[in-house]
Formats: sequence, C-alpha cells, structure tokens
Amino acid sequence: MSSKKVLKLRQSILKYNTELLKLKTHLPSSDDANVKYNKILIKKAVCRQELEDTNVSLVHKILKTFSKTSKSEKLICDYFKS
Repeated sequence: MSSKKVLKLRQSILKYNTELLKLKTHLPSSDDANVKYNKILIKKAVCRQELEDTNVSLVHKILKTFSKTSKSEKLICDYFKS
C-alpha cells in the first residue's frame, strides 16, 4: 500500500483521537455530544481497520478472496477488537 494512504490514515486516527478527548468532558451533560462521540468512535475504528488491512501480505489477500468462509458484509463488531 502506498505510504501516502498510510500517512493519511494515521493522521485521521490522530484527528479523531483529539476530537474524542474534547468531547469526553461534555458526555455527561449532553446527548448530542454522546451521539457525536459514538459517530467519531466508529470512524476511528474504520480507519484503524483499514490501516491494519494495509499490513496484510499479498498472499493473504489472495487466499482471503478465494476463501469460502469470508463474509461479504462487515458488521460493526468487526471494527472493534474484543
């Protein structure tokens, strides 16, 4: 994967981190802040998953595409580590 895309993903993750830190103080008092916090958290998780996908080798990608067990749709739980 190109280093520009990796750099852009890392910058996005850092931006989302700072936005989440700013919103943390407003969480107890505002429902709008809670909704915005959750949306940003999901965006951050998507960026993190894309960044992890860039580190996957070419052979692994090929095997994954031909695998019968691969999912066609992603669930929200796929973006968060347990």
